[in-house]
Amino acid sequence: MANGKHDQTTAHDAHDSLSVRTVLTRLLAMIQKELIVTVVDKGTRRILFLPLILQSILFGYGATFNLEHVPYVVFQDSYDATATEIVQKLQYNPSFDLVRMCTDEPCYRQSLDRGEALLGLYISANFPRDHILFVATDARNTASANTALGYVQTIVSELNQEAQAQAGALSRNINIEYRYLYNSNNLTRYTIMTGMILALSMIQVLMLSSLSVSREREEGTFDMMLMAPLTPVEILISKAVVPTVIAICQGLVLFLICMLWFEIPFLGNFGALLIVIAIFSLSTVGLGLAISAIASTSQQSQVMAFVLVLPFIILSGMITPISAMPTATQYLSLLNPMRYGYEAVKRIYLEGQTLWEVSHLMLPLLGLGMVTLSLSIWLFRGKLS
Repeated sequence: MANGKHDQTTAHDAHDSLSVRTVLTRLLAMIQKELIVTVVDKGTRRILFLPLILQSILFGYGATFNLEHVPYVVFQDSYDATATEIVQKLQYNPSFDLVRMCTDEPCYRQSLDRGEALLGLYISANFPRDHILFVATDARNTASANTALGYVQTIVSELNQEAQAQAGALSRNINIEYRYLYNSNNLTRYTIMTGMILALSMIQVLMLSSLSVSREREEGTFDMMLMAPLTPVEILISKAVVPTVIAICQGLVLFLICMLWFEIPFLGNFGALLIVIAIFSLSTVGLGLAISAIASTSQQSQVMAFVLVLPFIILSGMITPISAMPTATQYLSLLNPMRYGYEAVKRIYLEGQTLWEVSHLMLPLLGLGMVTLSLSIWLFRGKLS
Protein backbone atom coordinates (compact mmCIF):
# COMPACT_ATOMS: atom_id res chain seq x y z
CA MET A 1 0.00 0.00 0.00
CA ALA A 2 2.84 2.36 0.90
CA ASN A 3 4.66 1.38 -2.28
CA GLY A 4 1.58 2.26 -4.33
CA LYS A 5 1.34 5.72 -2.78
CA HIS A 6 5.05 6.24 -3.38
CA ASP A 7 4.65 5.26 -7.04
CA GLN A 8 1.73 7.68 -7.43
CA THR A 9 3.76 10.52 -5.85
CA THR A 10 6.71 9.80 -8.12
CA ALA A 11 4.48 9.78 -11.19
CA HIS A 12 2.83 13.04 -10.14
CA ASP A 13 6.24 14.71 -9.64
CA ALA A 14 7.39 13.44 -13.02
CA HIS A 15 4.21 14.83 -14.64
CA ASP A 16 4.75 18.23 -12.98
CA SER A 17 8.37 18.26 -14.13
CA LEU A 18 7.26 17.40 -17.66
CA SER A 19 4.65 20.18 -17.58
CA VAL A 20 7.22 22.75 -16.46
CA ARG A 21 9.62 21.64 -19.21
CA THR A 22 6.79 21.85 -21.75
CA VAL A 23 5.87 25.37 -20.66
CA LEU A 24 9.50 26.48 -20.74
CA THR A 25 9.97 24.93 -24.19
CA ARG A 26 6.92 26.77 -25.53
CA LEU A 27 8.06 30.03 -23.96
CA LEU A 28 11.57 29.69 -25.37
CA ALA A 29 10.15 28.94 -28.81
CA MET A 30 7.94 32.04 -28.68
CA ILE A 31 10.82 34.20 -27.42
CA GLN A 32 13.01 32.90 -30.24
CA LYS A 33 10.27 33.64 -32.77
CA GLU A 34 9.79 37.21 -31.45
CA LEU A 35 13.54 37.81 -31.52
CA ILE A 36 13.77 36.65 -35.13
CA VAL A 37 10.81 38.80 -36.17
CA THR A 38 12.30 41.83 -34.40
CA VAL A 39 15.73 41.44 -35.98
CA VAL A 40 14.49 40.54 -39.48
CA ASP A 41 11.97 43.38 -39.83
CA LYS A 42 13.70 46.46 -41.32
CA GLY A 43 11.29 48.94 -39.73
CA THR A 44 11.86 47.50 -36.26
CA ARG A 45 15.63 47.50 -36.72
CA ARG A 46 15.50 51.18 -37.57
CA ILE A 47 13.45 51.85 -34.43
CA LEU A 48 16.00 49.94 -32.33
CA PHE A 49 19.23 51.44 -33.58
CA LEU A 50 18.65 54.69 -35.49
CA PRO A 51 17.33 56.80 -32.56
CA LEU A 52 20.13 55.46 -30.34
CA ILE A 53 22.86 56.46 -32.80
CA LEU A 54 21.36 59.82 -33.75
CA GLN A 55 20.69 60.94 -30.18
CA SER A 56 24.12 59.78 -28.97
CA ILE A 57 25.76 61.95 -31.64
CA LEU A 58 23.38 64.81 -30.92
CA PHE A 59 23.93 64.85 -27.15
CA GLY A 60 27.66 64.25 -27.55
CA TYR A 61 28.26 67.20 -29.85
CA GLY A 62 25.20 69.46 -29.61
CA ALA A 63 24.36 69.46 -25.91
CA THR A 64 27.35 71.36 -24.58
CA PHE A 65 27.62 74.42 -22.37
CA ASN A 66 31.23 75.09 -23.35
CA LEU A 67 31.25 78.36 -25.27
CA GLU A 68 33.85 78.21 -28.03
CA HIS A 69 32.55 81.33 -29.77
CA VAL A 70 31.69 84.46 -27.77
CA PRO A 71 30.66 87.39 -29.99
CA TYR A 72 31.30 90.65 -28.16
CA VAL A 73 31.19 94.41 -28.66
CA VAL A 74 33.48 97.03 -27.11
CA PHE A 75 32.63 100.65 -26.32
CA GLN A 76 35.92 102.25 -25.31
CA ASP A 77 36.18 105.78 -23.92
CA SER A 78 39.59 105.31 -22.28
CA TYR A 79 42.81 104.30 -24.02
CA ASP A 80 45.29 104.05 -21.16
CA ALA A 81 47.69 101.11 -20.99
CA THR A 82 45.49 98.91 -18.79
CA ALA A 83 42.34 99.47 -20.88
CA THR A 84 44.26 98.72 -24.08
CA GLU A 85 45.66 95.54 -22.54
CA ILE A 86 42.15 94.32 -21.63
CA VAL A 87 40.96 94.84 -25.20
CA GLN A 88 44.02 93.09 -26.62
CA LYS A 89 43.64 90.15 -24.23
CA LEU A 90 40.13 89.58 -25.56
CA GLN A 91 41.17 90.00 -29.19
CA TYR A 92 43.94 87.42 -28.85
CA ASN A 93 41.67 84.94 -27.06
CA PRO A 94 40.42 82.35 -29.60
CA SER A 95 37.08 82.01 -27.79
CA PHE A 96 36.18 85.67 -28.33
CA ASP A 97 35.04 87.18 -31.61
CA LEU A 98 34.89 90.98 -31.87
CA VAL A 99 31.66 91.98 -33.61
CA ARG A 100 32.01 95.75 -33.45
CA MET A 101 34.24 98.44 -31.96
CA CYS A 102 31.86 101.24 -30.98
CA THR A 103 32.51 104.90 -30.35
CA ASP A 104 29.06 105.72 -28.94
CA GLU A 105 26.38 104.15 -26.79
CA PRO A 106 23.70 103.62 -29.52
CA CYS A 107 26.12 101.44 -31.51
CA TYR A 108 26.98 99.48 -28.36
CA ARG A 109 23.37 98.96 -27.32
CA GLN A 110 22.21 98.09 -30.83
CA SER A 111 24.72 95.23 -31.10
CA LEU A 112 23.36 93.70 -27.89
CA ASP A 113 19.68 94.33 -28.70
CA ARG A 114 19.90 92.64 -32.10
CA GLY A 115 21.64 89.61 -30.66
CA GLU A 116 24.79 90.25 -32.69
CA ALA A 117 26.87 90.26 -29.50
CA LEU A 118 26.45 88.05 -26.46
CA LEU A 119 28.77 90.22 -24.38
CA GLY A 120 29.37 93.96 -24.18
CA LEU A 121 32.37 95.71 -22.60
CA TYR A 122 32.25 99.41 -21.72
CA ILE A 123 35.48 101.11 -20.67
CA SER A 124 34.49 104.56 -19.44
CA ALA A 125 36.58 107.75 -19.46
CA ASN A 126 36.95 107.36 -15.67
CA PHE A 127 38.64 103.97 -15.99
CA PRO A 128 42.20 105.27 -15.24
CA ARG A 129 40.91 106.58 -11.89
CA ASP A 130 38.36 103.97 -10.74
CA HIS A 131 39.56 100.87 -12.69
CA ILE A 132 35.96 99.71 -13.16
CA LEU A 133 35.14 97.59 -16.22
CA PHE A 134 31.44 97.55 -17.12
CA VAL A 135 30.20 94.28 -18.61
CA ALA A 136 26.73 93.58 -20.03
CA THR A 137 25.56 90.11 -21.04
CA ASP A 138 22.52 89.00 -23.00
CA ALA A 139 20.78 86.90 -20.32
CA ARG A 140 17.96 85.70 -22.53
CA ASN A 141 20.05 82.52 -22.45
CA THR A 142 21.26 82.30 -18.86
CA ALA A 143 23.78 79.50 -19.49
CA SER A 144 25.57 81.43 -22.24
CA ALA A 145 25.52 84.67 -20.24
CA ASN A 146 27.07 83.06 -17.15
CA THR A 147 29.74 81.24 -19.17
CA ALA A 148 30.74 84.36 -21.13
CA LEU A 149 30.90 86.44 -17.95
CA GLY A 150 33.05 83.76 -16.33
CA TYR A 151 35.53 83.98 -19.21
CA VAL A 152 35.87 87.75 -18.73
CA GLN A 153 36.30 87.37 -14.98
CA THR A 154 39.09 84.84 -15.58
CA ILE A 155 40.92 87.20 -17.94
CA VAL A 156 40.60 90.13 -15.52
CA SER A 157 41.79 87.95 -12.63
CA GLU A 158 44.91 87.00 -14.62
CA LEU A 159 45.59 90.68 -15.36
CA ASN A 160 45.26 91.54 -11.66
CA GLN A 161 47.69 88.77 -10.73
CA GLU A 162 50.21 89.94 -13.32
CA ALA A 163 49.93 93.54 -12.05
CA GLN A 164 50.45 92.46 -8.44
CA ALA A 165 53.50 90.40 -9.40
CA GLN A 166 55.07 93.43 -11.11
CA ALA A 167 54.04 96.34 -8.89
CA GLY A 168 53.18 94.57 -5.65
CA ALA A 169 51.00 96.51 -3.21
CA LEU A 170 51.11 99.62 -5.45
CA SER A 171 48.96 97.95 -8.14
CA ARG A 172 45.23 98.56 -8.33
CA ASN A 173 42.86 95.73 -9.10
CA ILE A 174 40.45 95.95 -12.01
CA ASN A 175 36.89 95.58 -10.74
CA ILE A 176 34.00 94.29 -12.83
CA GLU A 177 30.50 95.69 -12.63
CA TYR A 178 28.18 93.47 -14.63
CA ARG A 179 24.58 93.64 -15.70
CA TYR A 180 22.25 91.00 -17.09
CA LEU A 181 20.19 92.38 -19.96
CA TYR A 182 16.54 91.29 -20.52
CA ASN A 183 16.72 89.09 -17.40
CA SER A 184 18.00 91.29 -14.60
CA ASN A 185 17.89 88.55 -11.93
CA ASN A 186 19.43 85.93 -14.26
CA LEU A 187 16.59 83.47 -13.63
CA THR A 188 16.79 80.29 -15.71
CA ARG A 189 13.01 80.08 -15.96
CA TYR A 190 13.10 83.10 -18.29
CA THR A 191 14.97 80.96 -20.80
CA ILE A 192 13.24 77.64 -20.20
CA MET A 193 9.62 78.72 -19.80
CA THR A 194 9.54 81.12 -22.76
CA GLY A 195 11.08 78.36 -24.87
CA MET A 196 8.47 75.86 -23.69
CA ILE A 197 5.76 78.02 -25.30
CA LEU A 198 6.92 76.62 -28.65
CA ALA A 199 8.50 73.36 -27.47
CA LEU A 200 5.25 71.93 -26.09
CA SER A 201 3.32 73.20 -29.11
CA MET A 202 5.79 71.40 -31.38
CA ILE A 203 5.48 68.14 -29.45
CA GLN A 204 1.68 68.33 -29.65
CA VAL A 205 1.67 69.12 -33.38
CA LEU A 206 4.11 66.35 -34.28
CA MET A 207 2.36 63.71 -32.19
CA LEU A 208 -1.17 64.52 -33.40
CA SER A 209 -0.38 65.09 -37.08
CA SER A 210 2.00 62.13 -37.37
CA LEU A 211 -0.77 59.77 -36.17
CA SER A 212 -3.47 61.15 -38.46
CA VAL A 213 -3.08 58.70 -41.39
CA SER A 214 -1.33 55.73 -39.77
CA ARG A 215 -4.04 55.53 -37.10
CA GLU A 216 -6.78 55.49 -39.73
CA ARG A 217 -5.01 52.67 -41.55
CA GLU A 218 -4.99 50.59 -38.36
CA GLU A 219 -8.63 51.40 -37.57
CA GLY A 220 -9.74 50.58 -41.11
CA THR A 221 -11.20 54.03 -41.89
CA PHE A 222 -8.49 55.03 -44.38
CA ASP A 223 -10.29 53.40 -47.33
CA MET A 224 -13.53 55.14 -46.36
CA MET A 225 -11.67 58.45 -46.39
CA LEU A 226 -10.46 57.72 -49.94
CA MET A 227 -14.07 57.26 -51.06
CA ALA A 228 -15.01 60.75 -49.88
CA PRO A 229 -15.25 63.40 -52.64
CA LEU A 230 -12.09 65.19 -51.47
CA THR A 231 -8.80 65.98 -53.19
CA PRO A 232 -5.49 65.12 -51.50
CA VAL A 233 -4.93 68.81 -50.72
CA GLU A 234 -8.35 69.07 -49.07
CA ILE A 235 -7.66 65.97 -46.98
CA LEU A 236 -4.29 67.41 -45.98
CA ILE A 237 -5.81 70.75 -44.96
CA SER A 238 -8.52 69.05 -42.89
CA LYS A 239 -5.88 66.99 -41.07
CA ALA A 240 -3.60 70.01 -40.52
CA VAL A 241 -6.17 72.39 -39.03
CA VAL A 242 -6.97 70.56 -35.77
CA PRO A 243 -3.34 69.92 -34.64
CA THR A 244 -2.43 73.51 -35.53
CA VAL A 245 -5.33 75.00 -33.56
CA ILE A 246 -4.58 72.77 -30.56
CA ALA A 247 -0.90 73.74 -30.67
CA ILE A 248 -1.77 77.45 -30.79
CA CYS A 249 -4.13 77.05 -27.83
CA GLN A 250 -1.50 75.19 -25.82
CA GLY A 251 1.09 77.84 -26.66
CA LEU A 252 -1.26 80.53 -25.38
CA VAL A 253 -1.90 78.55 -22.19
CA LEU A 254 1.87 78.34 -21.63
CA PHE A 255 2.12 82.07 -22.29
CA LEU A 256 -0.47 82.76 -19.58
CA ILE A 257 1.35 80.44 -17.17
CA CYS A 258 4.63 82.28 -17.81
CA MET A 259 3.06 85.69 -17.34
CA LEU A 260 0.58 85.07 -14.51
CA TRP A 261 2.01 82.19 -12.50
CA PHE A 262 5.78 82.62 -12.89
CA GLU A 263 5.44 86.40 -13.25
CA ILE A 264 7.84 86.65 -16.17
CA PRO A 265 7.22 90.20 -17.45
CA PHE A 266 5.80 90.34 -20.97
CA LEU A 267 7.24 93.36 -22.79
CA GLY A 268 5.99 92.69 -26.32
CA ASN A 269 2.81 92.73 -28.38
CA PHE A 270 0.34 89.88 -27.92
CA GLY A 271 -0.70 89.89 -31.59
CA ALA A 272 2.93 89.52 -32.71
CA LEU A 273 3.44 86.60 -30.33
CA LEU A 274 0.25 84.90 -31.59
CA ILE A 275 1.38 85.22 -35.22
CA VAL A 276 4.76 83.67 -34.41
CA ILE A 277 3.13 80.71 -32.65
CA ALA A 278 0.72 80.18 -35.55
CA ILE A 279 3.43 80.30 -38.25
CA PHE A 280 5.64 77.97 -36.23
CA SER A 281 2.77 75.50 -35.73
CA LEU A 282 2.05 75.47 -39.47
CA SER A 283 5.70 74.84 -40.32
CA THR A 284 5.78 71.94 -37.87
CA VAL A 285 2.48 70.34 -38.89
CA GLY A 286 3.89 69.75 -42.38
CA LEU A 287 6.58 67.54 -40.90
CA GLY A 288 4.05 65.60 -38.85
CA LEU A 289 1.85 64.95 -41.86
CA ALA A 290 4.88 63.87 -43.90
CA ILE A 291 5.74 61.36 -41.14
CA SER A 292 2.15 60.13 -41.13
CA ALA A 293 2.25 59.56 -44.89
CA ILE A 294 5.52 57.63 -44.66
CA ALA A 295 4.82 55.50 -41.58
CA SER A 296 2.83 52.28 -41.86
CA THR A 297 1.81 51.97 -38.21
CA SER A 298 1.10 54.23 -35.26
CA GLN A 299 4.17 52.88 -33.50
CA GLN A 300 6.43 53.96 -36.35
CA SER A 301 4.79 57.40 -36.42
CA GLN A 302 5.37 57.92 -32.70
CA VAL A 303 9.00 56.81 -32.85
CA MET A 304 9.76 59.01 -35.87
CA ALA A 305 8.12 62.01 -34.21
CA PHE A 306 10.05 61.36 -30.99
CA VAL A 307 13.33 61.13 -32.91
CA LEU A 308 12.68 64.60 -34.37
CA VAL A 309 11.55 66.32 -31.15
CA LEU A 310 14.86 66.13 -29.26
CA PRO A 311 17.04 67.42 -32.13
CA PHE A 312 14.62 70.30 -32.69
CA ILE A 313 14.79 71.37 -29.03
CA ILE A 314 18.54 70.94 -28.58
CA LEU A 315 19.46 72.58 -31.90
CA SER A 316 17.21 75.57 -31.17
CA GLY A 317 19.57 77.12 -28.61
CA MET A 318 16.98 76.86 -25.85
CA ILE A 319 19.03 74.55 -23.63
CA THR A 320 22.58 74.93 -24.92
CA PRO A 321 23.99 77.82 -26.99
CA ILE A 322 24.24 77.25 -30.74
CA SER A 323 27.60 79.04 -30.77
CA ALA A 324 29.03 76.26 -28.55
CA MET A 325 28.17 73.56 -31.09
CA PRO A 326 30.49 72.27 -33.82
CA THR A 327 30.33 74.16 -37.12
CA ALA A 328 28.52 71.34 -38.93
CA THR A 329 25.87 71.23 -36.20
CA GLN A 330 25.41 75.01 -36.40
CA TYR A 331 24.73 74.75 -40.13
CA LEU A 332 22.32 71.88 -39.48
CA SER A 333 20.40 74.05 -37.02
CA LEU A 334 19.57 76.43 -39.89
CA LEU A 335 17.03 73.82 -41.05
CA ASN A 336 15.36 73.78 -37.63
CA PRO A 337 12.13 75.81 -37.44
CA MET A 338 12.40 75.80 -33.65
CA ARG A 339 15.58 77.89 -33.87
CA TYR A 340 13.82 80.80 -35.60
CA GLY A 341 10.60 80.50 -33.62
CA TYR A 342 12.35 80.37 -30.26
CA GLU A 343 14.54 83.38 -31.06
CA ALA A 344 11.49 85.36 -32.22
CA VAL A 345 9.48 84.49 -29.09
CA LYS A 346 12.40 85.49 -26.84
CA ARG A 347 12.78 88.85 -28.52
CA ILE A 348 9.07 89.63 -28.48
CA TYR A 349 8.45 88.37 -24.94
CA LEU A 350 11.57 89.51 -23.08
CA GLU A 351 12.74 92.47 -25.14
CA GLY A 352 9.50 93.86 -26.54
CA GLN A 353 10.50 93.77 -30.21
CA THR A 354 7.80 94.18 -32.85
CA LEU A 355 6.86 91.71 -35.57
CA TRP A 356 8.74 93.84 -38.08
CA GLU A 357 11.90 93.68 -35.98
CA VAL A 358 11.78 89.86 -35.98
CA SER A 359 10.78 89.62 -39.66
CA HIS A 360 14.27 88.33 -40.52
CA LEU A 361 13.41 85.30 -38.37
CA MET A 362 9.91 84.91 -39.80
CA LEU A 363 11.06 84.68 -43.42
CA PRO A 364 13.09 81.44 -42.99
CA LEU A 365 10.32 80.07 -40.77
CA LEU A 366 7.76 80.69 -43.53
CA GLY A 367 10.14 79.17 -46.06
CA LEU A 368 10.56 76.00 -43.99
CA GLY A 369 6.79 75.82 -43.56
CA MET A 370 6.24 75.99 -47.33
CA VAL A 371 8.83 73.24 -47.87
CA THR A 372 7.36 70.88 -45.24
CA LEU A 373 3.77 71.42 -46.35
CA SER A 374 4.74 70.90 -50.01
CA LEU A 375 6.55 67.70 -49.04
CA SER A 376 3.52 66.41 -47.14
CA ILE A 377 1.21 67.21 -50.11
CA TRP A 378 3.52 65.32 -52.47
CA LEU A 379 3.67 62.30 -50.14
CA PHE A 380 -0.10 62.38 -49.65
CA ARG A 381 -0.73 62.34 -53.38
CA GLY A 382 1.55 59.33 -53.69
CA LYS A 383 -0.34 57.49 -50.95
CA LEU A 384 -3.80 58.39 -52.24
CA SER A 385 -3.11 57.70 -55.91
